[in-house]
Amino acid sequence: MKIVFVTIFCLSMHAGFSQSIVNTEKLFSDNEDGFAASSELMGSAISGNANVILVEYSLNFRYKWKKNNLKLLSGGEYIQEDGVDVSNNLFGQLRYNYHFNDKNRLVSLYQLQYNKVLLLNRRQLLGLGIRHRLLEIGTDSTNKFNADFTLGAMQEEEQLNTETLQVGEKNYTNYTRSMLSLVLSINMGENFTFINTTYFQQHLKELTDYRLFNEINLLFSINKWMTLSCDFEIRYDSEPPSSLQAKDFNTNLGLLFTF
Repeated sequence: MKIVFVTIFCLSMHAGFSQSIVNTEKLFSDNEDGFAASSELMGSAISGNANVILVEYSLNFRYKWKKNNLKLLSGGEYIQEDGVDVSNNLFGQLRYNYHFNDKNRLVSLYQLQYNKVLLLNRRQLLGLGIRHRLLEIGTDSTNKFNADFTLGAMQEEEQLNTETLQVGEKNYTNYTRSMLSLVLSINMGENFTFINTTYFQQHLKELTDYRLFNEINLLFSINKWMTLSCDFEIRYDSEPPSSLQAKDFNTNLGLLFTF
């Protein structure tokens, strides 16, 4: 059994609005059978001229047996400034993968999400696709390059908070979108890992409606049980609600503890 604790410290910078696509690529990168769990927690409190409370958290589980891989992921963020809620979001995701062979696997997921900043009273996703390993260079796990592509479709239901929307603006959608992703992973020696993940979600009946998300993860192993983690995220929504921006950015620096 492997248990992973993640503590975020020192730096957390946000611009625009929190993303609505949940990236799980850097979680549970090992392929060992059995149970694994991870937990992430970051907190900050400021008082005086400004009164701010910030909490970010996640709790994740994985069970792998033979060709099956089941994951339950959850997390959220809460920010309060001068007694007013600035951000409050929660998500839960259930994922099941079936590995046909070393290069191909079935990918399925169900996700439920609430996000105050993005006006999401409810967002539900139900997705199914095939993930294929496009390229694998190097047989040594300490020096390897992998490229994986996922092709699939998902049903997306969204119910928006109408408080800041324009009169008559659509607040409920139930669309079928593409589920496309490209994951590049580079292991350089025993200490450094680079992961770049790109998601593209296209409304299949309206080509001008799409969402693009890219996240870069830089992982530096300090020793066997401690890893420095730095994340850079950017999200773009081609047709956001009228009161929201199209782009948002997020940067996190933290420590990953493995026991």
